[in-house]
Amino acid sequence: MIRAGTPADIPRILELGAMLHAASSFRNIPFDQEKVAATMHALMEGAGVVFVAERDGVVIGGLAGGITEYFFSHEKLGFDYSFFIEPSQRHGITALKLIRALEIWCKARGAIALQLGISTGLNVDGLSKFYELAGFTNVGPMFKKEL
Repeated sequence: MIRAGTPADIPRILELGAMLHAASSFRNIPFDQEKVAATMHALMEGAGVVFVAERDGVVIGGLAGGITEYFFSHEKLGFDYSFFIEPSQRHGITALKLIRALEIWCKARGAIALQLGISTGLNVDGLSKFYELAGFTNVGPMFKKEL
């Protein structure tokens, strides 16, 4: 089941976020649970949105997103802050259902597009193919340089 996240979900979101963080390209940057919890609260209170996927009463994943204006236009763009699914649950259509929920939310708020990124460095080829199958267009890679 996909539903809007609530503050009661935040402890589990923190667990899943910490798992994702530890495996990602961000693993050398500290994971501040208090900051993540505050961000999730703010998104849930209207600064954005958090959708969670629940199976047998347990949150197994989620997608946090928001809307901004293009810097060159007043048109709105939806985006993801984080997309996380427990590794043992990454089969089936859970990810697609989360994306569809975010698409509907963004469109209802006037966004003309939704942009999803892959900045974790995890399964880039597989996720790229999945996003393309979900109807997204690859508009270019992302580059990073440690300073």
